[in-house]
Amino acid sequence: ILGTGLPVMRCVEMVASQSRNKRTRRMLEKVAEDIGAGYSMAQSFENNMPGLPKTFIETVRAGEQSGALEECFKRLHKYYDKTAKTKAKVISTLTYPAMVIAVAVIVVIIIMVKAIPAFGDVFAEMGTEMPAVTKGLIAVSNFFVGWWWLILLVLALLGILYTLAKRTEKGRVAISSFSLKHAPLRRLHSMSAAGQFANTMATMLAAGLPVPKALDVVSQVIGNYVFSVGVREVKQSVERGRTISESMEEIEYFPKMLTEMVGVGERSGSLEQTLDVIGAYFDNEVEVLTSRLLSLMEPVITILLAVVVVFLLLAVYLPMFSMYGGIA
Repeated sequence: ILGTGLPVMRCVEMVASQSRNKRTRRMLEKVAEDIGAGYSMAQSFENNMPGLPKTFIETVRAGEQSGALEECFKRLHKYYDKTAKTKAKVISTLTYPAMVIAVAVIVVIIIMVKAIPAFGDVFAEMGTEMPAVTKGLIAVSNFFVGWWWLILLVLALLGILYTLAKRTEKGRVAISSFSLKHAPLRRLHSMSAAGQFANTMATMLAAGLPVPKALDVVSQVIGNYVFSVGVREVKQSVERGRTISESMEEIEYFPKMLTEMVGVGERSGSLEQTLDVIGAYFDNEVEVLTSRLLSLMEPVITILLAVVVVFLLLAVYLPMFSMYGGIA
């Protein structure tokens, strides 16, 4: 709409009229009113739509200051469209395994709480000598029946402790450091954070923001806390006169390829384009790795369910075979 030459206020009004969400429509209408009253577009969004990402606000602000608002919106569209499609793909792929796991857990709980105690009572009344696998299954079932409240309490306490830890500085550092350095999926977490850094930084630079301001916005966008702290340290170092790549080399959490490519972009004077390229690379690596992991989930889930089913069948049928053998 901006490309047609209409005033900004009218553009926002037209977008508001197309919104199906009443709350969003009302907020956009207030944004249009503020723009008509003389406020900047970025300030109007900031005042009336507090949930908008920092990336969006600062890109719009830079677009207004540089006179390239239309190009900034195109850049934002590309950035958020790619992010949304990636998330949608992951959610879509995870839906089936999640449903299978949920159904399997419910079925196992019902068997352990209802079926196994009944079989145990029958075998005990008949005086059948039960094999070790059956005794173990009955013991587990009795534990679930008698101590289910303790299991729920422990799970709730773990959830509360995790939530409290994420609210403290030490806890956030420990959790974020573990995900980047020691977690089984640490490579995935590291590449995801690096891709987010490269894509957001490229968007900010394309909007015309100075490097320190761009780094400040990037530090507020990245989800991993220690990676975000590292970006803030890079910003402080850049403000003292150092290059971005030199500053990044001192942060252990930044992938070496990211640091080297930033250095190449700085030396060649094409940092924005280089960040675009490396961001696309990391996004592709994350997508490939995620696809591989998800493709492995189905056979792993199938094998685990098969093991559980075989265990349950052996525990139930072995005493029956022993009983029939005794009768014969």
